[in-house]
Amino acid sequence: MNILNVTEKLYVDNSIVSTELHTYQPFISSKFDYNDEIRIPIQELDAYTLPSENLLYIEGALLNNEDKYTKKLKFVNNGIAFLFREIRFELNGVTIDSVRNVGLASTLKGYLSFNTNESIKLQNAGLFPDRKESDRILVDDNGKFNVSIPLKILLGFFEDYKKIILNMKQELVLIRASNDLDAVFFKDDTTPPTTTVETTKVSIDKLCWKIPHITVDIPQQLALTKILESNKELLIGFRSWEII
Repeated sequence: MNILNVTEKLYVDNSIVSTELHTYQPFISSKFDYNDEIRIPIQELDAYTLPSENLLYIEGALLNNEDKYTKKLKFVNNGIAFLFREIRFELNGVTIDSVRNVGLASTLKGYLSFNTNESIKLQNAGLFPDRKESDRILVDDNGKFNVSIPLKILLGFFEDYKKIILNMKQELVLIRASNDLDAVFFKDDTTPPTTTVETTKVSIDKLCWKIPHITVDIPQQLALTKILESNKELLIGFRSWEII
């Protein structure tokens, strides 16, 4: 840039008109109990979506065996991810990427990948790697919690693939774990829930998938339509995670 070129023309990029965050709910029959499979579909085949910036929003409560909240119960670091034993992303009914042991895989990946500022930014996703008592702000005085988890911290596809998805049926699949023992601990950090009179239960009351929809200008829409009509193969590169 030449600071003396006062007659330089401005360049305005209008290729992307807008970005809107759309919310998708699971099938009506879906439950959030132990071992349940939760499917969240995107049926709009004419949508341009940006999966690298999608979110998983969850509301719920941390309860004991009497369905009451006790302040002795706390989530472990990345505890919400430990509520699920598997997560999958499907395109047109084909599994593109999946992770088992979601909590363990994403926690190990996070310790290796996130710096201090990124960890602080992800506190609303349930990440508290320093395990300080003052950081335990996820649950309110009634045991209620809500989190927004960027799915790029749970699946390699969402972390690596930065392009839009063109005109495909998409589906996010989550499978609840068989119990919540890996997700919570007692306040003193010395007594696991299984050795006490109290047992824990994490109740999920609401779960939805939020994903950006991209609206493009007419020239870009025509160019993308030509790509679809040409049946050209599109390469999707990403690194999948697996615990061996």
